[in-house]
Amino acid sequence: QEVNPEDIFNMFFGGGMPGGGGMGGGPGFRVYTSGMGPGFAFGGMNPNMHQRRRQQQHHHQQQQPQQPEGILGQLVQFLPLLMILFLSFFNMPGESSSGGGATGGSRYFSLTPVNPYINPLHTKLSTVKDIPYFVTDKFVRTIGRDRYQLSQVERMVEESYKRYLLEECNNQKNYKKKLETLATKRTISEQERNNLMKKANNFDLVRCVELEELFPHAVPKHQRVKQSHNTEF
Repeated sequence: QEVNPEDIFNMFFGGGMPGGGGMGGGPGFRVYTSGMGPGFAFGGMNPNMHQRRRQQQHHHQQQQPQQPEGILGQLVQFLPLLMILFLSFFNMPGESSSGGGATGGSRYFSLTPVNPYINPLHTKLSTVKDIPYFVTDKFVRTIGRDRYQLSQVERMVEESYKRYLLEECNNQKNYKKKLETLATKRTISEQERNNLMKKANNFDLVRCVELEELFPHAVPKHQRVKQSHNTEF
């Protein structure tokens, strides 16, 4: 199952860690037994020595469980950093892989101006710069003022825009191929065939070209449109 970065983003920046109860309260009382049973004693043992031994055992038993708790606390403190390092090895799939279309499928931004995403921005902290996106007024007042959180959102914008270009590029290729297929049918007239071929030849795959320019590694070299266009001239 794919890691959902928006859920992780919400965990650390939306509402904090769940179940974050306080650590209040003073130290509690613990009762320990010596394991010998009541009324058992060695003959001639000094009562003061017996009391000191019980105090040493009590002090030793109190210190033992505190060591793993300290290690666990340190691990919890480094958990956000570990999650960020983990995500750096993967492409953030963005907010949601289902739906969204040109809006990007995120509640943090939209790739098109749709209410309430009415504030235009451009990516500045991501790898690909100047990708247009739109945010809400609340976003401008909160996340937009935090450079780190803004950089995480812009990574989502970048991935969403790449998926959008991939989808649009495929749609344009299919449309052009459909025109070329219709032009080969024998049931149409010569004039209709010429018109379809002319329309197919003049149809530019603009989204494919943009995809190759912004995300060159997303398209294999033998499938690049610009390369095929250059060989034609």
